[in-house]
Amino acid sequence: MDNEPAPNAFAKACTYLNYNAVAKWAAHGAGVGSAFVFVLLLVVLMLFTDLLVTRGRIPNFHALSAQQQERFKNKWATLDPAERKRQLAYFVPAPVPAEDADKLKDLSSLDDLPRAQLDLLWRANVGEVLRHYDIGNDEKRAELLGGRDYDEIDRGVLSLLVRYDANGERLTPMFGTVARWNPWMWNAANDPASRIKTYLIGLLLAAFLLTILGTGLNVLMRDMAARATTEAATRLRRGVYHHTFRLGTLAFRALGPSEAVTVFTRHVEAVHDALFVRLTVYFREPIKFILLLLFAFVVDMYLTLAFLIFAVLVWIIGGQISAYFRRTGKLATNRAGERLTVMRESLMLMRLVKCYLMEAFNQARVERQLSQYARIQLVRLRGEALSQPILLFLAMLCALNLLFVAGVIVLNGYMGVARMVALTTALISLYRPLELWFAARRILRRGADSARQVFRFLERKSEVGQVVGAEFLPPLTKRIEFDKVSLAEPGSQRMLLEDVSLTIPAGQRVGLIGADDLEKHALVYLIARLLDPSAGEIRIDKHNLRWVTLDSLRAQVATVLQHNLVFHDTVANNIGCGDSAYTLPHIIEAAKVAHAHHFIQSLPEGYETPIGELGHSLTVDQQFRIALARAILRDPALLIIEEPSVTLDEDVKNLLDDTFTRMLPGRTAIFLPHRISTIRSCDQLFLVHKGHVVAAGVHKELLTENPLYRHLHYLEFNEMVEQL
Repeated sequence: MDNEPAPNAFAKACTYLNYNAVAKWAAHGAGVGSAFVFVLLLVVLMLFTDLLVTRGRIPNFHALSAQQQERFKNKWATLDPAERKRQLAYFVPAPVPAEDADKLKDLSSLDDLPRAQLDLLWRANVGEVLRHYDIGNDEKRAELLGGRDYDEIDRGVLSLLVRYDANGERLTPMFGTVARWNPWMWNAANDPASRIKTYLIGLLLAAFLLTILGTGLNVLMRDMAARATTEAATRLRRGVYHHTFRLGTLAFRALGPSEAVTVFTRHVEAVHDALFVRLTVYFREPIKFILLLLFAFVVDMYLTLAFLIFAVLVWIIGGQISAYFRRTGKLATNRAGERLTVMRESLMLMRLVKCYLMEAFNQARVERQLSQYARIQLVRLRGEALSQPILLFLAMLCALNLLFVAGVIVLNGYMGVARMVALTTALISLYRPLELWFAARRILRRGADSARQVFRFLERKSEVGQVVGAEFLPPLTKRIEFDKVSLAEPGSQRMLLEDVSLTIPAGQRVGLIGADDLEKHALVYLIARLLDPSAGEIRIDKHNLRWVTLDSLRAQVATVLQHNLVFHDTVANNIGCGDSAYTLPHIIEAAKVAHAHHFIQSLPEGYETPIGELGHSLTVDQQFRIALARAILRDPALLIIEEPSVTLDEDVKNLLDDTFTRMLPGRTAIFLPHRISTIRSCDQLFLVHKGHVVAAGVHKELLTENPLYRHLHYLEFNEMVEQL
């Protein structure tokens, strides 16, 4: 797993999204829907702009562009006489006179027709367009085309439909369908003058509803993505939590399983963020980009293609320029650092310069160095100053060229203003999805690296396990034996214990003394099987700890270690650990033995008072006494107690001594002592140094006979001897 590529690990993390598949696919669906809504808003923008420019009026023949006129003439010339006559029948208010109709239907060329007759033919063509797209019935079409000033009447979206048909636009069938399904866009009122107002209000409402829909889909996408990713992160954290207890190596350091904490918090959080970005930005923005690009191609393929070519050229040229300036800047930065080092040396030569009268020489050197440094810095800063303006210049140059081309297209009638506005908006909008997508890639890369760390942790094999058929460990009655035990520190492989052999008789108080806390903690962690030795055996009453059940072992061992005294919960739960077998009277009795009952009663809610995070609301000695009460409540055969290293009040010391006097008789106790009174009370002390037990005995013997013990004693207690 160490060498597994990060993308593979992240793909594995993505499978955790399937635990809430409904939310995952809802997020995908909402993301796609919001992208479509954005494109629909562009369509509404195009309709709105067209309405402002044309006021919804159908142009007469002479208001058409030269291209549109020529296209209509060619279209009319290709019709057979019967079809021409049928189309002319749509003319209103009065039918075309028979002789005029016969004349018009037989024309093969319209170049010499007078203006009035050309308008008649164009109006007939408009009627045919409306009939072709099934806009209203014959009566409604007659009403729409009636009157001499029909080109002065507002007809809503029909103006756009007719002009697009005159241009032969690919979007004409779409707008024909829209007009057929939405009569309010051209026939909302009998009064022609009010049609444009109704149409305008309708567009406003459509934009408003689309905005609400888009916002709702965005919210839904984020909410569903949050649900799916939170579920995935929760399951990853749950897996890390459970696996932590299967890995003995992580229990080693005095500050706790720091690697597990890092995986549990920082790495899983990075994976969570990456999964959220993947469900939202990384999935939606490419779809949005593609839809915008398709919309731009539909509006005008050639202008869009030209824009893309210019954009790619700017990207390639700008990328090369940026890369050049980055290389130059990096080189200049390195050289500037070297010059600064040399100048620093020149400043440090002051004594040499003064003693050897080198003032003029050294000043000349410094001036040369300053000049070189200034040139290097100028190169670096000039590159940084020029790179962005050059990129901006290239982009502006391309934009001006495109704007010129677009102006020519619009002025020559090849494209309307509304289409140009919609196209420009779509092309400009392409930048945002790209920006978000590239930003999302950075988050995904961090998430992929963190995913590799998470799964490397989860796939690590446990070093402490319970064998099949493990036996029950009876209560300790004789001795604890370390038989040639060695232990390598997890991770660094530094030998913490080497060939350690010692015996602790049952019922004795022993103390572990040493300069290295890791070595002392290693001994006590091995007893509780928080980790197993690299070599050798540990036995309780001749039972090898590897072959007994973990529950029966840990039921006999109670630990009071400084970095795990209390946790964020009520006092009662801190002592009883939430075990319903321990009632409040039992908890109170244990607290009394530990001399914790009095100060617990003074807390705002007594035993139901929540202890703040990491016990910051309590003093160290109060935390220690609560931890002692927790150990006393379980009536263990073996107690492992690490005393506080902070200075304690005399009253507190007396209370602790009384607690030990009452709780330790009949039990085996292993101390990691920090008080002289505790050291003196121990039946035996083991001096641990560089992985070996180098001495054993009582306090007075070791103080007299062992220089190392005497030195350690002086280092810790020299300022406290008089007080203790």
